[in-house]
Amino acid sequence: MIKRLLALFIALSLVFTVFTGCSKKDGAAKPNKVDNFKVVAYIRGDYVQEESSLNAADFDIITHIILFECASFNNEGQVVLEKQKLETALKNIRKAVGGRDVHITLNLLGPGGVTDSDVWKNQMEAQSDEHNKAFKSGVLEKNIVAVLDEYDFDGVHFDYEYPLSSKAWRHYSKFLVSLDEQLGNYTLGVAVSDWNIGFSRSAEKAIDSFELMSYDFADSEGKHATYEDTVKHLEDADFGGIPREKINVGLPFYSRPTDMDAYWHGYNTYYESIDENGWYHCPETNKDFWFNTPEVIKKKTEYALNNGYGGVMIWHYNCDLPSTHEDSLFRAIDKVIS
Repeated sequence: MIKRLLALFIALSLVFTVFTGCSKKDGAAKPNKVDNFKVVAYIRGDYVQEESSLNAADFDIITHIILFECASFNNEGQVVLEKQKLETALKNIRKAVGGRDVHITLNLLGPGGVTDSDVWKNQMEAQSDEHNKAFKSGVLEKNIVAVLDEYDFDGVHFDYEYPLSSKAWRHYSKFLVSLDEQLGNYTLGVAVSDWNIGFSRSAEKAIDSFELMSYDFADSEGKHATYEDTVKHLEDADFGGIPREKINVGLPFYSRPTDMDAYWHGYNTYYESIDENGWYHCPETNKDFWFNTPEVIKKKTEYALNNGYGGVMIWHYNCDLPSTHEDSLFRAIDKVIS
């Protein structure tokens, strides 16, 4: 009798496990994801002003969102919001995310440089001059915290392209340490390029995540950000004291032409016209584009996962198909981490 009761208990337990494991409340995260591996998506405010521009199922895959082009700061340390755009984007994003545990940060762009020079280095140095004024203002930190409080963000993120001089890096690093001391439970993230990392050791410790912009380079055939070149960039990079688990490897959901001219073609617009080798010829521009196809995205994700990186970062969300589509790039990521 006892054996029969025990067998019945085990059978009922198995049935309960199967049904509870397979069912998922709307918004709940999948239970079998790779622990702590991040899927970070930049979402551009301009692209999500309509609810239909977001697909709820994508947020079963995406773990972190960086809301871009809705806010900035000026050289006086004031945070400048595009209020209507920000609030509409945030409302639509939160509705799509639902009850899922998705981390949402606000990206802040800094002031541009004041110069008549056509030389890129001079332009970047002029930009740093304006950033330095903001960093030394003494008010930028509290102004940032006030915005995070008001809109209930999870953190703040900076895309500062590019501090080049030791002076620029010193002011940037000092500011980030100061900001971190005032952020409390808010997170701090930055975008970086593998060839241009000059943070102080204290700043490296203060920063929670580094979004590595491993794209916008081409091989000898003009292929944009191939798997092979991306791996080489990662292996050759000097990340200093930054642990890999803080670094998210950038994945381009767009393509540049072989001559790297100023065109950015989204994968979702051209995926049906990409040939078996990843190429697309654009008749409007008479240029050739090589795309990171699902297979390339899958290989890059596997590399990041198997080599101790914190996750992957996507530029940008609205360049992909819905993740429920068989050709989706997010779907390719999900096949690796699920």
